[in-house]
Amino acid sequence: MSPDNSPTKIENLSFLNPEDIKLQNTHFLEQDGMEYHVGQGLLDHRLRHDIWVVRNGDIKKLLQRFPYDEPLHDQCALWMQAFVGKHFFPDANHRTGVVILREIMAENDLPPGDWDPERTRQVRDESHTVRGELPTITLADIYQKDPLYDVWRRYFDDVLEYAKK
Repeated sequence: MSPDNSPTKIENLSFLNPEDIKLQNTHFLEQDGMEYHVGQGLLDHRLRHDIWVVRNGDIKKLLQRFPYDEPLHDQCALWMQAFVGKHFFPDANHRTGVVILREIMAENDLPPGDWDPERTRQVRDESHTVRGELPTITLADIYQKDPLYDVWRRYFDDVLEYAKK
């Protein structure tokens, strides 16, 4: 806590469960006007199946291993490194990770503020490129300060004004 008793980092993920995260990704599949790029041509029920067969235990590990001891901007960058690096779902991992992170921040009384959509698209594109250049990220590799983390760290330094050092 800061001197004015406002939180300075994420301290609680207990409100989240694997089904919440799968539901958010499913929402991107079902939402009109939102492309679910991977699996185009597959039937929605097949893609929905691919989302829901992701092991709950794997998502629980993501939640259990969250780096509570890191400063907020590092926590945010590490969340995105873990979420998009592990790539739990056929598509919309970046969108799902960002939406869930904003929910995490709000639930921890950390107003995320407005994140410029164009800057967010830029970091998503850069993140896709960097992720493609890295070895496959496993559950053992999540929450690592690697080049994917660096991409997201720069982003959160830009968009989280109050979290800067």
